Amino acid sequence: MRKLAVFFAVILLCCTVGKVWHVAKDGFSLNRISIWKNGIVSHLDPKTQLALDQPFYYLGRGHQCYAFGSLDNRYVIKIPRTDRYRIPFWLQALPFRSHRALIRKDLAHRESFLLESFRISFEELQNQTALLAIHLGETPDDGTKLELVDRLGRKHKLSLHNTAFVLQRKTSILMDQFQQALAAHDRDGASKMLDSFTEIVADRARKGILNKDPSFLRNFGFDGNQAFQIDIGSFYRRDDVAGIFAYEKSIRETMHPVRQWLAELDREMLNRFDEKLSKVYLEGPRS
Repeated sequence: MRKLAVFFAVILLCCTVGKVWHVAKDGFSLNRISIWKNGIVSHLDPKTQLALDQPFYYLGRGHQCYAFGSLDNRYVIKIPRTDRYRIPFWLQALPFRSHRALIRKDLAHRESFLLESFRISFEELQNQTALLAIHLGETPDDGTKLELVDRLGRKHKLSLHNTAFVLQRKTSILMDQFQQALAAHDRDGASKMLDSFTEIVADRARKGILNKDPSFLRNFGFDGNQAFQIDIGSFYRRDDVAGIFAYEKSIRETMHPVRQWLAELDREMLNRFDEKLSKVYLEGPRS
């Protein structure tokens, strides 16, 4: 009985240590990232190569990617969490074939959605997403390394040719800048941010592109002149929604939570926002 208690105590200790280590790293591990065989790859021009030739420091993780900020604070590189589209080992070991088949189908759909969203972002929304480069498929090895520094300060040098990543210009969160402008009584500046935000959403809508995750609070940035959608993993199209219907749906689903937020924050800014929004709806998709 005593040996059994010791055995379970050791197991519990190992699990606890493992969990603490996982939390300390914020879940980041090289085993969780890989490359797609047929992923889209963009040309890395000299400016982009120079941007990559510096350490990138851990910023955090989202549902789809780990994010790292460059040493010069000008760029963000996002590393897709490709392990999210693989069936866990423990589930593979269990005798539930039909259940595994359903999970595999769902994971394949999620993976396909993400890759298509990345493609849309780079090929159709590059100016609205601050994207500089996209590298999701393997390329010839020229010896170039990408240096990542994780949450614990550990350095990892990855071969660039077989590392999946997207590179964006770094921008500050739009909502934060908007609130700072209001606090400084710069209402014209705050209004300019809302106008730019509305314009990039309308540009996206005119192309019939929808957005699965419309969070205004964390998904949009502002560089002092232009708004950008910095979350690029939620774009899609629907065959049964096109033209004016896609245009209005794309705008409405993004703007509704923004209107709710402004209604509680500042009624005057809400009125300005609604005026701009009315003009955008009247313009239509310009087809």
